[in-house]
Amino acid sequence: MTTSTSTGTSFWKVLAIVIGVLILISIGWSLVKAVMWLAVVALVIVGAFTVFKAFAKS
Repeated sequence: MTTSTSTGTSFWKVLAIVIGVLILISIGWSLVKAVMWLAVVALVIVGAFTVFKAFAKS
């Protein structure tokens, strides 16, 4: 007795694709957030260096 049909197989394939896409989106979103924080830190460092350099000249 087999319970596997072409409909059942396609259901599991679709489910696996949906789960894979959700995992990729969550990983991608985490990477985007990390890159944004790195950009904020870089901007703060560049801004502080610019202010320090401007006051050092005067």
